[in-house]
Amino acid sequence: MNIDVFPLIFGSVMGLVTSYTDLKTGFIFDNHVSLSLVLLGKLLGWEEKDIKLDIPSWLEKLPIPAVEVGILYYLYKGLSTGDLLVALSGFLAFFVGLMLGLVLFYMGAWASGDALILAGFSALLPYPPKMATVVAPYYSRLPLYPVAILFNSLLAVFPFIIVYTLAVVVVRKKTGALKEIFVEKSLITVKLSVLLLASLGFKLLVETLTGYRMGPAIGWLFAVVIIVLLGKFEKVGIPVSLAVLGYLIYINPIPTLLAFFRLLVVLYSFKVFLALVKFLRVEVLMEEVPVEELREWDILGETIYELEGQLVRDRTSFWDKIKDALLKGDTGFLKKQEGRIIASPTAEGLTKEQSEELKKLVEEGKLENRFLRKKAMPFAPAIFLGFLISYFWGDIFWWLELKVLGL
Repeated sequence: MNIDVFPLIFGSVMGLVTSYTDLKTGFIFDNHVSLSLVLLGKLLGWEEKDIKLDIPSWLEKLPIPAVEVGILYYLYKGLSTGDLLVALSGFLAFFVGLMLGLVLFYMGAWASGDALILAGFSALLPYPPKMATVVAPYYSRLPLYPVAILFNSLLAVFPFIIVYTLAVVVVRKKTGALKEIFVEKSLITVKLSVLLLASLGFKLLVETLTGYRMGPAIGWLFAVVIIVLLGKFEKVGIPVSLAVLGYLIYINPIPTLLAFFRLLVVLYSFKVFLALVKFLRVEVLMEEVPVEELREWDILGETIYELEGQLVRDRTSFWDKIKDALLKGDTGFLKKQEGRIIASPTAEGLTKEQSEELKKLVEEGKLENRFLRKKAMPFAPAIFLGFLISYFWGDIFWWLELKVLGL
């Protein structure tokens, strides 16, 4: 049997099983992604979920060593060709995918199981396979294809998110949210489009004057520096950017205008996507419930802690903390939480002891009987779809970049 099909076979089995369990129960089982993780959990004494679920017991216990297959497959492939990076790529890509998934988890968009699934697919697909034809050149050298899997997963469900969010807006009669989603901050996409094309103009100018042609990595780094400088000094940067854009239109009108329009459409689409995700996170994926409805394993949407004898409730999202840190230059949110943590949004969810303490604090009148709880949303099918797109076609985001450039 051709071992080159192993990533596809094990990825498909893992994707089908995890998609089913996620849709049916809202749970992702470690043994459906990695057997090593299950063994590690037993060695470390991790508490197992003792919950009766409406799926066959054999399916719940079905072992799928997807991560191990990916790591061993690329280890064999790398050692047989003498390429150390390829030999380690399954292992490295696993951690790349895990880190990407955990970022979305701490932003409140994903559950911990979704991060594990992305890590599993990443171990199976650190590089683009031969079937994929639309891929960025840098994916062929570094095991960073998990980035493509993630973007494919998000972009593939974009139409569904739009329809679902609009349906929620209509049902809940929150028509004011439409302005926030489709109108607010739209001017930022225009400014960013102008800055991006202006950075391209500066790049062409530098290359013309120096005779040095920048490579992809240096070109992107140069563009980022120019955009940051022009954006930071906006009063001067915007007029300069408009002047550069005007010059590009003068020397090459049609291609420049088409590139600007395509770029504007892509950036506006991302703006809408982020606004939709924010609306879903706040209005759909989060609910306020009394302590009587909190169950063991539920994930809170707030941190409750005791500091100097006072109870404090922090409902600031991880995304808002990052935004404040970038705007104010304050990285204080990265520091360890002071005081005694009573309950927080951990991947393990609420323990029995934490639930009992919250009930006691409510009964004593020390806490208001309203708690934010994250609602589960099945992302496993979307991540599986992203894996299949990455395997058989390529990178949607790179395709969009090519379209923006008119290629």
